[in-house]
Amino acid sequence: MILSEKKFCCFAVALVIAVSDAIPVGRSDAEPNIRNRTYTPLKVGSVTPKGWLLKQLQLQADGLSGHLSQFWPDIQQSIWIGGTADGGLHERAPYWLNGIVPLAYLLKNAGGHEKAFYQGIHKSKTPLPVSDAICKNGTDMRNSDITFFKTTNAEACRDACNTTDGCVGFVVDCPDENNQVTCWLKNANGATSSAACRCYGVLPAHPDTPVNIMDQSNKYVDYILKAQEPSGWLGPADNVKDGNVYWGRSNVILSLEQFAEAEPTRFAQVSQAVLKYLLELKRRITSPNYAQLAGWAAQRWMDIALGAEWLLVNAPQGHEDDLVSLIHLLHDQGSDWESWFQNFTGAAGGHNVNNAQAIKSSGVYYLMNGNETLHTLSLQRMHNLDEKYGLPTGMFNGDEILPQPATRYPSRGIELCGVVEAMFSYNTLFSVHGDVSFADRSELIAFNALPATWASPTGGDMWAHQYLQAVNQIHAQVDNPHVWTHDGADAELYGLEPNYGCCTANFNQGWPKWASMVVYTTNDGGAAVGLYAPSVSTLPDGSTVEIDTSYPYEDEVRLTVDAKRPMPLYVRIPAWATHATLDGQSVANGTMVKKPCVTGANTFKLDFAPQLVVKRWGDLPADASTGPVSIHRGPLMFSLPIGGNYTVVSHHFGGPNDSNDYQVEPTSPWQYAIDVDMENPGKTLTVKKGTYTPGAAPFNHTGWPITIAATVRPLPRWGINLNSAAVPPASPACTSGGTCGTPVQVELVPHGGTDLRMGELPQSGL
Repeated sequence: MILSEKKFCCFAVALVIAVSDAIPVGRSDAEPNIRNRTYTPLKVGSVTPKGWLLKQLQLQADGLSGHLSQFWPDIQQSIWIGGTADGGLHERAPYWLNGIVPLAYLLKNAGGHEKAFYQGIHKSKTPLPVSDAICKNGTDMRNSDITFFKTTNAEACRDACNTTDGCVGFVVDCPDENNQVTCWLKNANGATSSAACRCYGVLPAHPDTPVNIMDQSNKYVDYILKAQEPSGWLGPADNVKDGNVYWGRSNVILSLEQFAEAEPTRFAQVSQAVLKYLLELKRRITSPNYAQLAGWAAQRWMDIALGAEWLLVNAPQGHEDDLVSLIHLLHDQGSDWESWFQNFTGAAGGHNVNNAQAIKSSGVYYLMNGNETLHTLSLQRMHNLDEKYGLPTGMFNGDEILPQPATRYPSRGIELCGVVEAMFSYNTLFSVHGDVSFADRSELIAFNALPATWASPTGGDMWAHQYLQAVNQIHAQVDNPHVWTHDGADAELYGLEPNYGCCTANFNQGWPKWASMVVYTTNDGGAAVGLYAPSVSTLPDGSTVEIDTSYPYEDEVRLTVDAKRPMPLYVRIPAWATHATLDGQSVANGTMVKKPCVTGANTFKLDFAPQLVVKRWGDLPADASTGPVSIHRGPLMFSLPIGGNYTVVSHHFGGPNDSNDYQVEPTSPWQYAIDVDMENPGKTLTVKKGTYTPGAAPFNHTGWPITIAATVRPLPRWGINLNSAAVPPASPACTSGGTCGTPVQVELVPHGGTDLRMGELPQSGL
């Protein structure tokens, strides 16, 4: 069944491919069910991480990812496993599972999916000693309630907290006429206040069970499968007239499909369950007794379609026509992203996460019809986002909503959910179309934006994240007023769930799904290296591709292919690698270089020889020659770090350096202009290369493996706007009637290894 095409107009943009005025994106009956991707991702469980990539994944498991199921109600007590938490869209456990499943198999391959006993403040079954100081009289701690009930006394309330999953503190009031107290159990310990007839207590730390990522993955997958309704429906029985309910289930489907890839003995069971659900979904969205796609489900239709395409390729079970029809239904009932990304008007809307997910919508639908117009649109939407909202980290401004009027103001923010969704979207576009620019962008975001949204006093761990991160971030505090327009005052705090908890669940997919897409298979029986990170990837025939490198902190990559038969290897040469060589021979940047491999061992040495690059920002066209600049070398962006003083404003879990909320105040100046020549950056900038220390946090906030020495000049007239750094003064800031101070020598450091920073500075002109 072929439904009507979406019709829209687009305008010309300066890109490599011209676009016609009318863009048909429909499909003819003569076309095959689904087209091959240019590069097909390996099945989950095919990649063994090494070096810094393994360390990063271990840090994720050692941090929030491995422990959310032990203390955060929306995972621990999720409605998806029979609990009562994760209401509304029911999206948080599915978000989390979408990252935990691939994380489990990456760590299993490296021998590290089970962690040692953890000293925490959660779910202890160990009896607590009786103490005269059970709680603090005259003190209340409001909010963060798990539940409340009547009990006999403070000791009974404390004991209830001790045996309740996620409970870390409690409050009791004075006895009533029946000599009963009200007991409030808390899932977080925060600010206290004086209150008559209140007594506040904190649960002491106790050892708990080991953290086993694989067991967590299996527990949720098994429960979800067992609870599937006979109709095929998965999850809670929501309002059948609400077209929004289909959204949360899309990440369940993606999680189940990843699990099926990694567990061949359960492939049939899981793929049958997925098919039953998708057929029930198709029945519902075409029945007047239910609802068509609406809300998030309509705006994020491409993720639902991606799950259906996986089944169409891997296990259609005789339902090819049903699945093809479903995918076209999803597209036609979903938001019109083809039009939106041309001029950013229309019903699709400016929600930043929707936009980040929808970046791949053209590629997802391209697989259904092969229309090259969709390939063109895939390239254009990246260009258009950059032109209006772009940031030097590879992301775009979207502090909940894309700002209107459009701006590239570097103190505006982008949401962590948007970051991880964009990484996956660009990797998907690379897989579908094969354009190097998409993989380049994925690396840029992964090495800069993703790690920059994490910080703590120890640096480099993954216990505390922001909801919004800014390229120019002079502090992380509760800001009222604030420069962002749609999020709460705490959106830039580092913590468990600042502003809103969606990113606490969704961040989990970032590194694991990225790590699972470093190497691909090709349609001519070969392999393609799409991303560079230390790892060993096993191809379906048992051949392996090993990537040995400390890149992005090292300029060289050593590739070893152990081939079971003669095969080609395609090697990605980034667009920025204008001086790259492969085995000593110059290679064209922005291309995939094909190298033959013989049966047995094949080795290749890739030297990127990255150059210093200065990029101009600001709002176009007004700031085309006067906007601030950012400094880059290879895939890394370099920023001026601002010293930070940390204050714990709330503690949630674990030891004193684990799950906390932090306010970070600056301890060093930030108002500077930089001496830099756009055409000859090496004239004033000096690269200081060190080496990555094995076992170190890859994006630590001290001891950076590479830095750039620079000269900056104080710019006192650069002011504050709504508690953030104002728009950078026009360049050249020190020669156009501006006054700058005495030159200062500084070190610029990898942007991803900062908590407070200035990533865009005006040129001094000197």
